[in-house]
Amino acid sequence: MRVLNIDGLYFVEPLRKAGCDVLSLGPSDECDVPLQQPLSLKKLWALLERRNFRPDLVLWCDVCRLPSVIGFEALPAVTVGLSIDQYCNPWHYPYSAAFDLLLAAQKDYLPFFRLAGIDREARWAPLFCDPSTDRDLGLKRDVPVGFVGTLKGSINKERLPFLQAFKRGCPLVLQQGAYAELFSRCRIVLNQSAAGELNFRLFQAQACGAAMLTEDVENGLRDLYEPGKDILVYPRGDASAAARVAREALAWDGLEDLARAGRRKALREHSAPARVRMILREVESLAKNGAPRRRLANLPRIRAELAKAYTMIAHDEGLPIPAEQRKFYAELGLRTLGG
Repeated sequence: MRVLNIDGLYFVEPLRKAGCDVLSLGPSDECDVPLQQPLSLKKLWALLERRNFRPDLVLWCDVCRLPSVIGFEALPAVTVGLSIDQYCNPWHYPYSAAFDLLLAAQKDYLPFFRLAGIDREARWAPLFCDPSTDRDLGLKRDVPVGFVGTLKGSINKERLPFLQAFKRGCPLVLQQGAYAELFSRCRIVLNQSAAGELNFRLFQAQACGAAMLTEDVENGLRDLYEPGKDILVYPRGDASAAARVAREALAWDGLEDLARAGRRKALREHSAPARVRMILREVESLAKNGAPRRRLANLPRIRAELAKAYTMIAHDEGLPIPAEQRKFYAELGLRTLGG
C-alpha cells in the first residue's frame, strides 16, 4: 500500500515495517518532504507526479499545528485523519469532513465530529506508545515517583501548583524533555493532563515498565484499564489524594505486578503498531466499499465544512499566529467555499 503521510510521523516506521511505501510531508525536518509553508493542491499534484507516487491512503496525524497540506480531500485515495488535541483545536471538527474515517483520541469528543451531510465514520482511537523508543531500559528502579512534562503552559495553568502540592505529600522527581530513562527508573509515574484527556504519557510510562498513577477521568479511561489491577488513579486536581495513593502503592507488595500488567496491555493493545494494524484493516474495507468515490461526489459539501475550519483558524484569538497567517486562512476559507 502507498501511503501519503501528512504532519505527525507516529506511524511512518510501523507502516513501512508492515510493507507500505510511505511518503511523508509536514513541518518536521524528519519528513521526506519538509514543508516551510502550506502546500496547495496544485503543488501537491505536481509533487506526486514528480515522484510517480499514487497514494492508496492519505493519512493525516495531528501534531497540534495548522493544516500544512491543502486540498488532499480531492485525491482519489482513502483518507484517514487522527485528531489528538481536539479539546483545544475546535477547527478539527469541520476539518474532519475531509476524511473517510476520523479517529478521535478522546472518546467524549466524538459527538462533535458528527457533521450534517457528511457520510463518514468517526471512531474512538486512544493514544499509544512507540515500542521502539518507549521501553524498559532495565535500570534500577531507584525513583519512587517521577513526572516528565512541561511545567508551565498557556493551556495547563494548574500543572505546576498541582505538582508542588503533590511534593508536599510525597517525594517527586520532576523533569522536562526526554522521559524513557527516568521512566525506566521510576516505580510510579505521575500523570496530569490539560483537560482530562488521555494523553501520550499514560501509555509511554507503562511501556517503560512503571506503574501509572493518573487522574480518574472520562474519555474512556475505565474502558481501557481497571484501577488497582493495571493502573492507579486519583481524583482529578486532588494533589493530596494523589500523594496518598502513591504512598500507599509504594508500600504495597502488588505494585510490581500492577506495573507489569499495565505494560503488557500498553504494548499489546495501545502501541503504534497496533494502531497501524487497525488503520490498514479499515482502509481495505473503505476502499472496497467505495468511500473515496462517495467523498469525491460530495466535495462541494465537504469544502463548505473545510471553509468553516479555515475561517475558525483565522478568527481564533487563542491561536498564537501572526496577522499574515490569519489573513492567509481567512482568504483560504473564502476560496474553498467558492470551490
